[in-house]
Amino acid sequence: MNTATKTAAGDKKKIDDLTAGLCALTVVSVSATAATPFWPQTWGQAPSIGVVALAAGLAIFLALHTLYWWRNLDEAAQEAHKWAWWWGGNLGFIIGAGAVIASALAGIDLLPARVPHTDAALIGLGVVGAFAGQAVGYGLAWCFWWAARR
Repeated sequence: MNTATKTAAGDKKKIDDLTAGLCALTVVSVSATAATPFWPQTWGQAPSIGVVALAAGLAIFLALHTLYWWRNLDEAAQEAHKWAWWWGGNLGFIIGAGAVIASALAGIDLLPARVPHTDAALIGLGVVGAFAGQAVGYGLAWCFWWAARR
């Protein structure tokens, strides 16, 4: 067994352990219903401590899972992802944000009728539009990178 295979097997074991830990955290978090202590009243009603623990555990799990996934990619795949995030993500972000801004300036109503037209809803629409453009741009750039090198 070579070093790369041993590293991949070790990372798979770590991911499996993390998954089991996340499942256990989910069971515990669902049963914890106490309010989060030290929650500022200006932020509204405090979420349960279980929701906070689950969100923190999920963030840690995703960060570690991404680390192990990235370490197991070969150099070509890493370069494809980096190139796609830089070019596709940036251009997609600009196009997505620009489309939302242009439609808002043109008076086009992008929010559904049942959504209240508040500043927060419009900001959320801008964020979603920019992120959607970023994701589409990344996907197209990733496909272009691989197609150009095949």
